[in-house]
Amino acid sequence: MARRSPLLTGMASVAVAISQVYLGCLVGDRRPSIICLQLSFSPEHYWGILAAWGADGLQAYRGHFAADTLHLCIYALFGYVVATRGGLFPEAETRASGRLAALLPLAALFDVAENLLQLHLLAGPFGAPSAAIPLSALCSSLKWGLVAVFAAWAGWRLANKYGLAGRPSH
Repeated sequence: MARRSPLLTGMASVAVAISQVYLGCLVGDRRPSIICLQLSFSPEHYWGILAAWGADGLQAYRGHFAADTLHLCIYALFGYVVATRGGLFPEAETRASGRLAALLPLAALFDVAENLLQLHLLAGPFGAPSAAIPLSALCSSLKWGLVAVFAAWAGWRLANKYGLAGRPSH
């Protein structure tokens, strides 16, 4: 499982970077940020952010879901490729490689659930209280937590590999 493929890893890295930049161009200038919206557990806070964005911001947000769906597929694949083909683990550590490989695809599943809940909210009456708001925020929190664990673990493996964390792991 830990076979190296620098070309595939590089291609996956470029794809996730381009996709992330594109999403940033679509909704990155919103204030409060889209992350604040995603992590809003209270209906008042959630609807307040959307109101602050105005009609243009709301339209941009609604329009970003197609690109976001593609992005979650890209980052899920990126995580799998980096963990299994990025050379972070020696052949003997296939179990650890497999665990890391599962993190971003699992995060993407929470992202899908979050997006579906967001679309449900946007289709309903503006400002309505809904259990979908805290549920969406929970999905987003789990997604971002898994992304953070992936980044920390992969970063730690890279630091060890290149001797930046004290001693090389192999």
